[in-house]
Amino acid sequence: MRVAGNSIRIAVGPTILLGSGNFFDYDDTENSEISLLDLAYGLAFAARFSGQCVSQNTGRRVYYSVAQHCEIMSRVAPPEFAYAALMHECGESVCGDLTTPLKSKLPDYRRIEKQCEKAIMSAFQVGDFDRSVIKTYDVRLWVTERRDLMNWDGKRWSEDDVAEPFDFEIVPLGPYEAADAFVARFLEIAPHEMQAKFRP
Repeated sequence: MRVAGNSIRIAVGPTILLGSGNFFDYDDTENSEISLLDLAYGLAFAARFSGQCVSQNTGRRVYYSVAQHCEIMSRVAPPEFAYAALMHECGESVCGDLTTPLKSKLPDYRRIEKQCEKAIMSAFQVGDFDRSVIKTYDVRLWVTERRDLMNWDGKRWSEDDVAEPFDFEIVPLGPYEAADAFVARFLEIAPHEMQAKFRP
């Protein structure tokens, strides 16, 4: 896969047209092109939890994006894992976000999402990392999101539902603010070559 520049590649078959004008080909992820803004806005307009978020402070429905989830993850994970944490949901920029229970019913979707994730991580120079570390922080952030942004009664959902939430409150951003925050964080922590490619 290549990180998009100015070229536009016309494709047929199982493709989507990205905001940059490039086509993302699900059958040829390695040779598809995606820009930083494609990534950031794809994640910023993908709602966590299928959009079923409710502020526990106001009782009102709120929008909470995958981009904001990733940006927060990059700050709570250990510094050496910050970039991997920022990029850990990158496949959802082209696949959308499905809830985990639904994903469990769709093994083909999981396979395609992982293939897209692998190609995008390679294009953006995300090196090898210990996924178990990312998972630990992802689960803690998930229980924080459940506490702050879901209509949750406070009861554990299973015997292994024991992770403790973080001690900060999540304040949801709109999609444009979330995209901006994702890009800003990328420009702080991405490999220098990637920062140079996208810095204004």
